[in-house]
Amino acid sequence: MKFFLLFILLAFHYVQARSLNIHMPQQTKSQLCQKLSDHECTNDEQLQYKNYFKLHNDTLLLFFNTYNKNALYPNGSLNVPVTVDINGKWQVINSYISDEIQAVVHDPHDGIWLHTVSTKKRGYSSLYYSKNAQTWKKLKLPSIRTFQTLQLCFQNDEVILTFQRVENDNVKAWVTSYDDALSPEPTWRLMERKELYQKVCQRTSAYNNAWMLKSNKNSKNVLFKHKYKKSSISFPKKSFSTKQNIFETTSIPSFSRPIIKTPTVIKSASKAQNGIYSIQLGTFNYKSSLPLIYQEFSRLKNGLVTKEIPNADRIQYKVFLETFRDIHEAKIRLEELRSEYANSKILKGAFVTKLP
Repeated sequence: MKFFLLFILLAFHYVQARSLNIHMPQQTKSQLCQKLSDHECTNDEQLQYKNYFKLHNDTLLLFFNTYNKNALYPNGSLNVPVTVDINGKWQVINSYISDEIQAVVHDPHDGIWLHTVSTKKRGYSSLYYSKNAQTWKKLKLPSIRTFQTLQLCFQNDEVILTFQRVENDNVKAWVTSYDDALSPEPTWRLMERKELYQKVCQRTSAYNNAWMLKSNKNSKNVLFKHKYKKSSISFPKKSFSTKQNIFETTSIPSFSRPIIKTPTVIKSASKAQNGIYSIQLGTFNYKSSLPLIYQEFSRLKNGLVTKEIPNADRIQYKVFLETFRDIHEAKIRLEELRSEYANSKILKGAFVTKLP
């Protein structure tokens, strides 16, 4: 009996001491490529790791996008969150984060805040919030979009957003309660300058998480090592997936956003451009209605496309704004535009569709 107990004890210590090397499964890689590009990642369009964040219970939150050096936005405009735990379980989260991630902050109320900056419009900041890293929602910021830096501060039960221009010392800050900041229509209050120097920011770190990042920015691979266990997590910073029949996919042709000096009316082809999505601003019976649309979106004129659609008794004109390979990217862009053009009746009725 003693021998049997000794054997069990030794076996337990062996299991505890053995090293566990965790790598990203091919299925996870394929699933990420599928979400970001609607097809497998290739050598030209690679899967790219961007950021990490420590969650509770020795779980890591990772963010991935696609990289294509020849694209208009080489690092893409979408990020997908992924979690991996101490046992090597990978999970691709069913959420999309728009634009470039700047910082991930853990607040004193155990919430996760994500600050992003638009890759398309310099200085356009956004905030995302999650309680569990599984579901994310985009928060409504004060009506300001031209400040390049944003600092998050949590003070008691308040949230303070401090914006600053990179090129000068122009600083502005807004404050509201924690619960109000998470509401659909928060009431941000512009702070006086003297209040800015009285804040004492509170932040927390995830407890029960001993993962340490061991690679640097010049490394080709990302490597995390556990402080107390002989476990590691490693994967390439950039990679492409080998073909597997995990998903049934349809290849989507590569394209660039059209660059046109003035809006052009194009006669619609009989066949839709496969996989090319756009934001439809409206359908008009008269060509004379088009200049009003062009005028309202004059700043975005390089992305305007007008299609001439012949019907039984007349010709209609459909106006589209920008093109996208991914329907989720188009939907996120539409929400950004609705926030920017809050009073636009056209954008209220706009929707995402395939470009005819």
